[in-house]
Amino acid sequence: MGFLYSYRVQIGIIVAIVALLIVILVPLSFSYVEYYEYGLKLRKTTGTVDTSKVYGRGRYFLGPDYKFLKYQGDAIHQQLNEFSVFSGGGSNESIGLSFKIDVDFTFFLRKEEVGLLHQELASAYESIIVSRAKDAVKNEAIFVTFSEYFEDRMSVEQRFRTAVQNRWDASPPLHCSLDQFHLGRIQIPDSVARKQLESRVQNERNSKETFLQRAQLERELTDVEVNSINLEQDKVLRTAKAEASLLRARATSEAKQIKADAQVNGTVFLFQAADIVNQEHMTAFTYIRALTSREDVNIDIGYLSPDNVVRTKTV
Repeated sequence: MGFLYSYRVQIGIIVAIVALLIVILVPLSFSYVEYYEYGLKLRKTTGTVDTSKVYGRGRYFLGPDYKFLKYQGDAIHQQLNEFSVFSGGGSNESIGLSFKIDVDFTFFLRKEEVGLLHQELASAYESIIVSRAKDAVKNEAIFVTFSEYFEDRMSVEQRFRTAVQNRWDASPPLHCSLDQFHLGRIQIPDSVARKQLESRVQNERNSKETFLQRAQLERELTDVEVNSINLEQDKVLRTAKAEASLLRARATSEAKQIKADAQVNGTVFLFQAADIVNQEHMTAFTYIRALTSREDVNIDIGYLSPDNVVRTKTV
């Protein structure tokens, strides 16, 4: 009986130990991956990492000797503040300007390549990714002129974005994808700002001078046109006056000719009607008519009857 009781006690202890181990080890055998994480299976006792499978969000029974080595599964944000770059000079004979820009970007790790990322870069991946992004921006900036940052900002931002992704994809690739990319503040050195301001002011002065020259030219051209119009008007008036004077002269001449012809014809008819055939009478009539046509001569013509004549008798 004592032996049987001792055996049962031992069995009970073993069952209690097993139950306790189950209570302790089962929870330890579950590992979790959050929705914003990727996981690689890590063996605790040896520290080895299984990169053959990438785990997404969920709860997994890995056993008490395993846990997850986690990588960030959502967007990773990086900010480059006051990042120094060197612009293009715009020609082969000039150099660009040194200034600072702010760059913000986010990127995602490619889930299916997280195992390769761990093998190649391990925990240093983020610093290497940022370092390559800086190299890409600097290398592309030397082909962008200073004025393009202000005149075509969207195009410059797209060029930087493309350069960064291409640099990440270059061998050896970094197994990540660029998401958002934003070109922020552009800090211009004071000396450059003064030169830019002086250049702008000089351009405005040049535009003003050009405008004044064009205005003066327009005024001179207007004066020429006005003078031409006045000359044309004077020519038209003089021509009209000359033509009118000629018409009047012709009309006067023709009127005189008609009047003279009428006088000649009238005189002929008068001589015929009055039966004046003597040349002296004709001359006397013509002379008297000429006198009567003069304005400075007054001629009174009277008629004497035979009774008014004082007759004298010759002794």
